[in-house]
Amino acid sequence: MATRKKIGLALGSGAFRGFAHIGVLKTLEKHKIKIDYLTGSSIGAWAAAHYAIFHDAAKLERDVANDPEKNLAMLFDFSWTGGFINGRKFAGFLEHNLHHHNFSSLKTPLKIVATDLISGQPFVFFEGDVARAVRASVSVPLVFKPEKYNYKLLVDGGLSNPVPVDLVRAMGADIVVGVNLYHRNEFVDKKFTMPKVILRSTRIVLHNLSNIAVKKADVIIEPDISSFAIESGFGKYFTKDVVQKIICLGEQATEKAIPKIKKLL
Repeated sequence: MATRKKIGLALGSGAFRGFAHIGVLKTLEKHKIKIDYLTGSSIGAWAAAHYAIFHDAAKLERDVANDPEKNLAMLFDFSWTGGFINGRKFAGFLEHNLHHHNFSSLKTPLKIVATDLISGQPFVFFEGDVARAVRASVSVPLVFKPEKYNYKLLVDGGLSNPVPVDLVRAMGADIVVGVNLYHRNEFVDKKFTMPKVILRSTRIVLHNLSNIAVKKADVIIEPDISSFAIESGFGKYFTKDVVQKIICLGEQATEKAIPKIKKLL
């Protein structure tokens, strides 16, 4: 009797685009596609960790998307060294949100990638406190104060491995699904102010890194969130209307990938 093929899911970085991961997970659940291994980078680390604990996309949506304006308050924890946001309030929120789990207590094997600011190399969490790993992986430079861990200074995982497909493959997945949140349609604006030049430069790097990372995936899910990415104003990403629209884009992109996933299974 043939054994069931194991599926690994790599959830990518992307800041506010990460709400699309909820739509991805909801759609996989709807089609009864079981995830055997999970990896995540930056905002994808948070979604992957939550799902590894609860196996419940609806709960993920309730916990992070039902009241996004309230969740925005956890960021107002200002620092004058290392980053604008100290991260203590956010770390406390994550510990509560992820129920103080260690990697050893998870329902699904998980690896989370951050980037060591000192060496420039990726650092992979696979043991210890899950909330701390997520806190390190989402630490956008200059925005969040870096996380000190074992003589390392850890920042956003997207800087070194924005879609950790290679990690989930190494964990033993037969079929690897990668979720890339940096869509080519973001590059349509041709009018540049100095801040836009800086933002565009960062997006170019992350877009190219992500495209390289997902090449080894069997299935690539790419929600097109470009219509939101080209707008201005940070606060709009924490309105319920925008969050729900981004979740729907994740659902739509995943529906397109379902036939290929089922064929591979």
